[in-house]
Amino acid sequence: MALVEVQLNRLGINSLEISTDSVDVSVGTSLHVHIINYGAPTHATLKTEANPYTSFTYENLYVQDESEVRIDILPNANPGSFAMQMISGYGMHREEFMVNVLLPEPEPCVCEEPEKEEKEPFKIPLQVINAVMPILALIVLILWIAVFPSAPGILMAVIIYVIMLAGILIACRSAQ
Repeated sequence: MALVEVQLNRLGINSLEISTDSVDVSVGTSLHVHIINYGAPTHATLKTEANPYTSFTYENLYVQDESEVRIDILPNANPGSFAMQMISGYGMHREEFMVNVLLPEPEPCVCEEPEKEEKEPFKIPLQVINAVMPILALIVLILWIAVFPSAPGILMAVIIYVIMLAGILIACRSAQ
């Protein structure tokens, strides 16, 4: 709630003091002007020429002790500023303050993001690797025999197959 305090007759007859030079008010809310009179009951006028921001134009007040004026800011007002004038002593004393009209701050989103399911990378089961690798080694052996059909080549191919098979089995078992 935006609040401006005005003090009348505190420093002398018809004296006028305003608590601030400017005040920020959000679109669609209200500005409250709280007037405190320290002397004899008096007339005071609060006025503005701010049609784009508020329907309030002026109010002539008879202030005995305290009074409060509510100035509604239009809900469709654009951001900007306007001057609000306080007059006492039948025009002898004038003070003004600026009213800054701001767009309301957006409310923080309390939206919960849906939990993303992390997909695990595709893993080949160890049993499949244990079964496929010897088969691949056997295919390499058959191709070796087909390409080099001589007897010494076949013996060499079998030896290589056994070495490859032993290496595959050792690697698979050590991974566990």
